[in-house]
This record gives sequence, C-alpha cells and structure tokens, in this order.
Amino acid sequence: MTQVNIINLSKSYPNENYPVLENFSLALNDGEMVSLLGPSGSGKSTLLKLITGIERPDAGDVQFDGQSILKIPPNKREAVFMFQKAYLFPFLNVEENVGFGLKVKGKSAEAIRGEVALMLDLIGLPGIEKKLPGQLSGGEQQRVALARALVTRPKLFLLDEPLSSLDTEARMYLQQAIRKIQQKMGVTTILVTHDLGEAMAMSDRMALIHHGEIVALDHPEVLFHHPPNRAAAEFVGISTFLCGNLEDGILKLPNGNLKVSCQDTLPNQVTYAIRPEHIDILREPAENTLCGKIHDCVFRGEYIEYQVAMGQTIVRSRVPMPVQPVPEGESVFVRFPKEHMFSLSEIATIGTKE
Repeated sequence: MTQVNIINLSKSYPNENYPVLENFSLALNDGEMVSLLGPSGSGKSTLLKLITGIERPDAGDVQFDGQSILKIPPNKREAVFMFQKAYLFPFLNVEENVGFGLKVKGKSAEAIRGEVALMLDLIGLPGIEKKLPGQLSGGEQQRVALARALVTRPKLFLLDEPLSSLDTEARMYLQQAIRKIQQKMGVTTILVTHDLGEAMAMSDRMALIHHGEIVALDHPEVLFHHPPNRAAAEFVGISTFLCGNLEDGILKLPNGNLKVSCQDTLPNQVTYAIRPEHIDILREPAENTLCGKIHDCVFRGEYIEYQVAMGQTIVRSRVPMPVQPVPEGESVFVRFPKEHMFSLSEIATIGTKE
C-alpha cells in the first residue's frame, strides 16, 4: 500500500490560454480509491500522465510514501495504467499476457504460472490461461487487462475511463469486480471517469475537477446530497438553485417565500439548492410550495422527469413511478421540502481558488 501526495502540480501546453493544471494538490491514503470526475479538458488524464512520467510537470511534485518520484524513470515508478481498451498482445495467450510484467522483472516460469493462476481466480476467469485475446469477449479482455495490471503489485493503480467501451451489463459487473479486487489487494488507486454513477459506486472519495482545480473533495454520499458549491452541485445533477434574501428562516424569492433551515452566520443574500428527486409536484397548495406550469414531461422508466416553469426559472423534478403524469401546460404547485434544501454557503468550499 502507498501514500500518494500530489503537491502544487502545474502543467501548461504551448498555444493554450490557460494551464491544464495549476497548483494542483491531492493526497491519497494507503489503499484508497479516489475518482477524478470532470468534463473533457479539465486536466484529469494529464494528471495521470504526469504521475506515470509520460509528461513532465512545469512545477510541483508527486510523492510515494514521502519520496519524490519525478526523477525515477517511468518504467520504474510502479504506477500502472489501465486504459479504455484492454490492449492485450494478440499473439500471446492469457497466461503470457498477464505474466508479461513478471517476466520483465525476471520472475521464474513457475512463479509466473502461480501468480497468473491466482489473478485469474481473483478476476473470476480461472482456467483460461491458454486462450488468445481474440477468443474472449470485451468484458473478459478487460478483466484480463485488470489481472495484468495488478499482478506486479504496483504502488499506484491508475484507471483512465477503463469501462467506457463496454455495454451496461459488463460495465456494472466490472465496476464491482474492480472495486472488490482493489480493496482485497489494498492497492492505492486513482480512477478517471465522466460517469457520476461509476465514480460513486467505486470510490472512497470523489474529487470534482473543473479547469484544472478541485472544486470539491469528499465521500460520494456527501457530495451527492450536500455539495459545497454551485460547480459541485451541477456535477452531481442538481439544477435548481434558489437565490434570494434570507430573513428569520424565510427565503424571500421574486415569486414567493419558502421556509428553510439556516444558521445565524448565513448572509442575507444566499443561494439554496435541492436535488430533483426531492421536489414534489402537487395539484393543490401546501406548505413550502410555489406556483408553476408544466413545461415538459418525460417518462424515464423509474420516474417521470418534469420541467416546471416558474417565471423565468425552469425547475427540474423527478417523481418516482407509479404516478399519473401531469400534462404539459397544466398549472401546478411545486413543493420544496425544508429538510431537503441546503445552502451552498453552509458548507466550506474545498480545493477552490480564492
């Protein structure tokens, strides 16, 4: 297991207006999996390239157990990549593919066979040693790639969108498999993904990255239900932000007032947020409701997604099935339960620049 410290890492490319990463810092505990979640171009893959030595940073440091690795040759850093594609050697069988790294390290043929057998058991594919990659499904190839990456017991395991090319069933199976194996082996891991569900299912902590900086860092359930700022809230699927004046626990909005939970330290002008599944669509007025009109209604299987126009604001609500849909154009009352509303200023912003 390895303690990883990324310290004030910066990287710029020619002809780019802004650095890809600037003073980027992140600490990973021994055996922890941290996911990096963010849009394309936010610096996620660049960070992995800097760690492995594919790219060199302009400034900053990367440390394994307190020791800088930047002067260590890339092939000796013991940071192993798993990519979107398996990239297995097509002319080598499974045993040869998985054992390739051990062979490079000079392990005996007997030792390699034993380690390969153990890894194949671990990934749930025992007895396929003599098969060629072309005889395997896409999901099986990725599992073999997982075994090949971990058989050398690396100090750091790096996953760069490893499941994006797989179908839904194979992807969900491998999410569970990778997480289980990573925990069993205790290898420190960084996962890069665009998929919020994947990050939440696999991670000990999530780092939400925007323009090369961390805008939030915490456990998945914390960031999902109570993101610290608007950028983080948008990452985790929140689109309703109510901005108004706060007086004695009442949020005063242009189209009405709502009771909210608050602290005495909150400013008069504040922004509250709420997840779409916590917003109710009612036919009759009730406590903490505002008037609106159904702008759009979409059946999503497990829930109906409404877009409700409230003046110039569009509110998105997810109402679980079974329920009788409210047709487009109908006037409704939108309820914002007090217990599910939270102020973005109540929670300290993590990792953002002043």
